[in-house]
Amino acid sequence: MALHRACAFHDNPAFFASSFERLFMAMNTKKWWLLAIGTSLVLASCGEGTEVEGPTTDNSAVFAPPLESLDTLLDGAPENASLQNEAKGDEVFEPTNYELLALQSPTANQGSRGVCSIFAAVALMEHLYIKEGTFPDKDFSEQYLQWSAKFEVNSFPNTSGSSSTYNLRAISDFGIVEEAFWPYESRPWGASNDERCAGDEAERPTECHTNGHPPQEAVDAEKWKLPSSRWISTRERDIKAIMKNKGTAVVAGGDFYYQSWNHGASSLPTNREYARKGYVLYPNEADKTDSRARRAGHAFLLVGWDDTLTVERLDEKGEVMLDENGEPMTESGFFIFKNSWGTGSWGTDHADERVPDGYGYISYRYVEEFLSARATDLPVFEEPEPEPEPVCGDTLSCADDACIDSPLCEGEPATFSSDAELAIPDDDANGVLSTIEVTGQGPALEVSVDVLVAHSFIGDLEVRLIHPNGDSIVLRQADGAAGEDFFESYQADAFVGLEAAGSWSLQVIDAFGADTGSLLGWDLTLVR
Repeated sequence: MALHRACAFHDNPAFFASSFERLFMAMNTKKWWLLAIGTSLVLASCGEGTEVEGPTTDNSAVFAPPLESLDTLLDGAPENASLQNEAKGDEVFEPTNYELLALQSPTANQGSRGVCSIFAAVALMEHLYIKEGTFPDKDFSEQYLQWSAKFEVNSFPNTSGSSSTYNLRAISDFGIVEEAFWPYESRPWGASNDERCAGDEAERPTECHTNGHPPQEAVDAEKWKLPSSRWISTRERDIKAIMKNKGTAVVAGGDFYYQSWNHGASSLPTNREYARKGYVLYPNEADKTDSRARRAGHAFLLVGWDDTLTVERLDEKGEVMLDENGEPMTESGFFIFKNSWGTGSWGTDHADERVPDGYGYISYRYVEEFLSARATDLPVFEEPEPEPEPVCGDTLSCADDACIDSPLCEGEPATFSSDAELAIPDDDANGVLSTIEVTGQGPALEVSVDVLVAHSFIGDLEVRLIHPNGDSIVLRQADGAAGEDFFESYQADAFVGLEAAGSWSLQVIDAFGADTGSLLGWDLTLVR
């Protein structure tokens, strides 16, 4: 797999114990997670925040992975009320814990570029190829998909962001290449890559958002596709119906609430434990207000659900919310999702050992109220047309050893000859014509010709055989090769299957001057 797969943020739990260190960690070749301790953090992302406060409930490190523009991410998304019900009225979705984890490619890392919707679309594509089974090990290029969405689909040319609609359209209409042909670059282009890639994002040329154009090997590489996608309702039952009845995952994306995600750009306290468990709860009112002031979006792949998971809700202070009886308020029912923030930091500590590092749980209520979703079907591969079996006397000569016992080649060979010696006109396009009459009915199962010529420069000669129906074929080309006289044999498979009876002619043409000669005779052998 490519380097951006399964990148580690930090594998040592003790890393989070320090309250005073500031670290910029390298994730393989992608040094992008911006960490800060205490209350200050500078957000490096494509969301709309700049310098923000990022406290945690235990003064531990927080991280701020990049986000996408919410307006871009939700472009064209319909309301749930306008979408059909995927679930039947009385359909029951069991078991209470369902997942498609075995059908997922390795956890990916989008690096410091705000292209989460690109990664979500590729995650869906790889999942569907794994499930279909013909090509289960494909690793597709996020780099190429972003370029295709911008330049081939012509979507959002002035931003790095995109949406599942246009990403999946690029895949279905144009196709994308494998990762090896254009590996993902974890950092966006800057002025050092292209002097035009400086300044305001909206003023940069599209090449700055796609990190240039694909190399020639990617242009020439095979393009892989999916069927067209469609919007689906984000109601809990409808998403479950797609997962259970079709056995496929669903791309989702929309509003991002910073405290709910325990994101470093939150001005409200975040929770390290919830971040490591990958919990995304329904936002409290303060989180809604804070996040809507710096609107951003995020996209990911829904791959299962857990009806039994129950998590305590947190207030704007990061403390457990209590009901009127002083009891902790909880939230139950979560979708399992595959994220694109790498491994080793967020979503690492799951009670269910089947859930991989980098995955999370997002509440049903959050998904239904704040997200949109799309789904598509498995790729379809046409079975190649089988090679036709060779037919003796048709595509295979009756002289071939494989045709010895064929009933189609049971006919006896018959040879018809001409011994007339005919001068070949020098430098004459009409040449000399010798004709043999063939009697008896039936199609020719095999046709062969033997020709005897005396000539001082045989490279001047072209030899043609003419069928009784007027069709002709070239047996020998005038190739200009030196030599005198020849006795040559030819197979005339073009006439196999045609009626053999009638006047067959041999035409010998001397195409150049100075050298002369004669046709001394020829034999026509037919099997019928």
